Amino acid sequence: MIYANRTFRALAICILALTPVIARAEPAAGSAGRPPDGVLDLDDPVERLAPLHTKTDADADKLRALALFAAARVAEQKQDYVSALRQYERAFRFNPDAVAPLREIVPLAFNLDRQSEGIRYALILADRDPSDPMLLARLAGYLTEEGDTERARALCEKAIALYEKGNVKPAAPQVALWMEMGRLYFLAKEYDKTALYFGKVYNALENPSAFGLDQGMQRALLNKTELAYQLFGESFLEAGKLEQAEAAFNKSNAVKADEALALYNRARLAFKKKDYAESLARLEAYCDKHFASQGTGPYHLLAEVLAQLDHKDELLSRVEKLHEANPDNMPLAYYLAQQYRAAGDLAKAEPIYRSLLEKHKARPPLEAYQGLVELYREQKQLPKLLAIVGDAVARGNSLTPLGDAGKAIVEDTALSKDLIALAQNPAPGTQTSYGSLVAAGLLAIEQEDYAAANSIFESAMRAPGAKQGEIVVTWGLELFLAGQYADAAKVFQRGLDEKLLPENNPTLPFYLAGALEMSGRTDEALAAAKKAAELQKDSPRFAGRAAWIESHAKRYKAAQESYQALVERFEKQHDSPEVREVLHDAKLALSNLCVQTGDMPQSEEWIEQVLDEFPEDFGALNDLGYLWADAGKHLALADRMIRAAIAHEPDNKAFRDSLGWVLFKQGKYAEAVKELKTAAGSEEEPDATILDHLAEALVKAGSQAEAIEAWNRAAATYDKQGEAEKAKQIREKISASAATNKS
Repeated sequence: MIYANRTFRALAICILALTPVIARAEPAAGSAGRPPDGVLDLDDPVERLAPLHTKTDADADKLRALALFAAARVAEQKQDYVSALRQYERAFRFNPDAVAPLREIVPLAFNLDRQSEGIRYALILADRDPSDPMLLARLAGYLTEEGDTERARALCEKAIALYEKGNVKPAAPQVALWMEMGRLYFLAKEYDKTALYFGKVYNALENPSAFGLDQGMQRALLNKTELAYQLFGESFLEAGKLEQAEAAFNKSNAVKADEALALYNRARLAFKKKDYAESLARLEAYCDKHFASQGTGPYHLLAEVLAQLDHKDELLSRVEKLHEANPDNMPLAYYLAQQYRAAGDLAKAEPIYRSLLEKHKARPPLEAYQGLVELYREQKQLPKLLAIVGDAVARGNSLTPLGDAGKAIVEDTALSKDLIALAQNPAPGTQTSYGSLVAAGLLAIEQEDYAAANSIFESAMRAPGAKQGEIVVTWGLELFLAGQYADAAKVFQRGLDEKLLPENNPTLPFYLAGALEMSGRTDEALAAAKKAAELQKDSPRFAGRAAWIESHAKRYKAAQESYQALVERFEKQHDSPEVREVLHDAKLALSNLCVQTGDMPQSEEWIEQVLDEFPEDFGALNDLGYLWADAGKHLALADRMIRAAIAHEPDNKAFRDSLGWVLFKQGKYAEAVKELKTAAGSEEEPDATILDHLAEALVKAGSQAEAIEAWNRAAATYDKQGEAEKAKQIREKISASAATNKS
């Protein structure tokens, strides 16, 4: 149909083109007003046909989509598959409701070994045209691996609906879907739905021939059979389906006997049945055999059982006796220490935590560190607190593993300062350990006491057991993240000068390049970046460091050349997520650079290339929508793209500004003002560009005085930012608006 329509349109254009020539033909001399032979006699003047429907911006976009689709077909016939893929992708972008381009994109992308790109479009196709349940199931599996369980569930539900709509007799594919749905709902803790789907799977496994499940399919479905049945039992138990839970637990134990797990399962089943005496008996049997495989769960259940039996006051003494009989049981020891802390008996909790660390030196439990940190913090025992924090930090040069216990110290400014002072001035006859010095240095940076941090890290470098290479990386990075770029550069340079890392390690020159650039030392930064790139020749991230530096330094021409060289060098590599991520960022950077140099068509092209590969990149959708709006073209499509971005990030002020601007360009001034006011917010120094847009919309909406106020705020903001030329342009707008108002 596309080719037929093109032929008809070409014929119509030819006819219309000839019409003026025919109409202008004049009679030959001496012919008494008659036209010469062979020339039509047109009695009436030719009139232009009035269109029944005025072509809108959206209509033009759909025509462009058709043209792109046709061009893609031609490219595919010429076996120019890369070009064909790009044309199909843009055909879809200009008509997002069309399904035909998606059906071409997905197989073509996979045939070109662009797996990730193909999957992105397959997911969109699955949302728009969910017609293949097998494809939906495979995509759901991919999403589950990526952690997007909500979207995975939605696809599975669509696949199940397709099977049910087709009245297809349940078979292996449906059973696999039920299994996946059960897992997904279990992760979401929606146990009723979990039990529903796992119940279907359980029934199918009990009647495999009725569902076409041979031995191989059953093994594939269950993977580790005992774990699958245990999962079934867990879901049935949580959903209150106790008979099914018991049957599933028994199946699991029959496949692989596990006495500890069996006792715990029976204790939980008895508790759910309110047979508290039976539950207690099973728990006692578990504890008597010194089992520890079920973590702290059995002891929490013991507390619940005793509470139901009105013996809550027995819990602590029971757990103490259990610990005395089984001191090497780590979950039991940890649970007892927590009970002591809850009872306020901190003196008894401390030796238990200490014992856990002593017995498990190779892999000390984080819970013991965290418990001691909380305990010493509550007791204000600063030397012990600094020492235990130091022990934990020495293993990874970070406070992060301490979790909430570490955050509590950072947030307590007075406590942090006391620990920093203690690290600098230990008690007479004592020496601050390497780990404690690193911990104190990190706390000093968190408290923005950079002089103390640098002094403490210097001491850490000289401490016994110091890991100097690790220290310079941690020290420098923490300073960099805190905005202390000059000091960070000194630390990284020191690491290089003293050869604290192997000479072929690119880490230090890479970080040094960033710190030097942020310190305003661009030429030195470029030298460091090039050195890092030489040491890591196959890495696009290292190769792109110089381009970022040139861009940051406003060396726009050089940055464009460097980024373009980066794209050309790695563009054909589609098997590495890192490569695609770096090129994604490089193309966005190139788009911004083109804006700086005024090359708006090329700026749009770079973002289009990003969206070709990442069609649901909401930041890029917003950026392209904004550029189109600013140019006054594709306004309906720009509006749609920007709203998609806002649906993903409702509080993103840049997206709100874009929506306000596209509404302004469409003449919807009241709506534009509303959106732009939301984007501007109430901050004392909001974004000057947003204020400028708001003022423009206010003028059109008839609120002159309010517009002048917004422009004045924008000019003041530009003044503070040192953007004198932009401030001047805003004040010129104010003057022009005031003059117009007077006239």
